Amino acid sequence: MKFPLWVGLIAAGPISPALGRLPDLHTQLGPVAAASLRVASRIANQLKAGRAAKVEEMGAAPLLLVSGPDAALPSLLDLARNAALDWDNRAIVLVDTRLDSMDLAEFAARGAEVATLDPVEGFGDVRFCAEGDPAALRKLKKFLAAVRTPYFTVEQGKKQVFAAGLAFTGTLATPLLAAAVDCFRKAGLDPKEAAVIAERTLLHTLRAWQKAGRQGWTGVLPQRDLESVRRQLAALEEENTILGAYFSETAYMALELFGHDADWLRALEDEAPADASAPKPRAAAAGDS
Repeated sequence: MKFPLWVGLIAAGPISPALGRLPDLHTQLGPVAAASLRVASRIANQLKAGRAAKVEEMGAAPLLLVSGPDAALPSLLDLARNAALDWDNRAIVLVDTRLDSMDLAEFAARGAEVATLDPVEGFGDVRFCAEGDPAALRKLKKFLAAVRTPYFTVEQGKKQVFAAGLAFTGTLATPLLAAAVDCFRKAGLDPKEAAVIAERTLLHTLRAWQKAGRQGWTGVLPQRDLESVRRQLAALEEENTILGAYFSETAYMALELFGHDADWLRALEDEAPADASAPKPRAAAAGDS
């Protein structure tokens, strides 16, 4: 089912690259507005979809996408805010920005349905995470189905929690992998061997998680193998104090996150080197028994 001129776009360059990867965007995109018709025409040509127009010409589009760098968002929202548009039963959707739908409260107060749409990396095809109020998500569902694009939906206002999950599996996972590879190399492996072992161990951990979740967490920490932890930490402290501190702090946080008693690790505090620059296990929190 086609929806001619069903979607409008208010944009500033560079727009999100994910928009240009939507398979059937040309069948759904109508008016494209920007700071000038010249800029709007350039964006429409880049997308190979839509036509340059003024914001006021978007009256037939019940769904408006807003795409551009975060620095350009205030001016793009001003274009939408100052246009003579009836916002009742119209959805405004921010594409690939750090904001969430709660930041569109002014438009919601004027009757608009509000949402955000952000690309999720790591898939062979383009996929998005949608967040917003139910009415806006219904329009987004129709649009994404029409352009043949898979998506995930998170609760309204939970976009930043979802983004933190991406950080754990991306930005914050990279130092852990780097620490593992560094350990393997310090043990005498060449870079390729170190990378292969890190990759295989990570895949094994992922499969265990998919099969059993937290119940699949195994190793010296859940087994409370103090002697093994002591030996590993001593070796790391000798090799690199930063690796030792990272190992110690991560071990404590992992135990607490998974609801395990971490008191048994504090036996290492009495054995910590007197050198103030040497890593020490994290001190007991106030109120710990």
